[in-house]
Amino acid sequence: MQAVEERVSDRKLLALLRAFLRAGVMEHGSLRRSVTGTPQGGVISPLMCNVYLHRLDRQWDDDRHGRLVRFADDLVVMCSTRQQAEAALARLTALLADLGLEPKAAKTRIVELTVGGEGFDFLGFHHRLVRSDGRRTGKHVVFLARWPTSKAMQHARDRIRELTARSLLLLPVEVIVANVNRFVRGWVAYFRYGNSARHFEKIRAYMRLRMVLVIAKRHRRSREFGWSVVHFASPNQLGLIDLAGTVAAPRPFRAWRVTPNAGGERRR
Repeated sequence: MQAVEERVSDRKLLALLRAFLRAGVMEHGSLRRSVTGTPQGGVISPLMCNVYLHRLDRQWDDDRHGRLVRFADDLVVMCSTRQQAEAALARLTALLADLGLEPKAAKTRIVELTVGGEGFDFLGFHHRLVRSDGRRTGKHVVFLARWPTSKAMQHARDRIRELTARSLLLLPVEVIVANVNRFVRGWVAYFRYGNSARHFEKIRAYMRLRMVLVIAKRHRRSREFGWSVVHFASPNQLGLIDLAGTVAAPRPFRAWRVTPNAGGERRR
């Protein structure tokens, strides 16, 4: 609240923010009021997080400690050398300590980006330095590729499994397919900006498999019967969304393409 009061003096607004912070959270039907911090999952929490950590942004020196990229409470610092990275981690730890915080040890590490080496996860994407095979241009270009993390892939599978669970077999197949398509369409819209084509095909294959099981269980038939319905009896695989061509892959060292969406609107 002290950080908010640096810019806001409206008493009604400040009182509203304090009410949000005191709201507490429901756990197993009972209300628990937190002593510090913001309620986990509260609508005001991301905003208050950015307000509080803006102090970190203001005190960070990009030229000295590397480029800081922060989204809410998750951040990456890009450095030129390991020495700079170690100095950046020490500086980051000190600044967070001034705010009463500390980096989460399980998620904090220094990664050297090299071709064939390890990468890092940030905002649901796995980032890794790769070398192109040169099949199209004849040139081998080194660039930073990105695709959904293993955790993001598992989340997608878990959600598709929930939407095709045995308890939903009484729903019309069209409704189940529509629910699956709705989730996958949103998931793909986030991860399409990268190098995700191979991962999208895995999700598409899992969608087909789950619908095969739905058909087999509804008719109390074998899995082979489900495959025959999905692949041969249906001209469009029951209407499952097609993910081919949805990836907007970046071109190394060049601006992003501007591509039209389904409605004709042009997006970058």
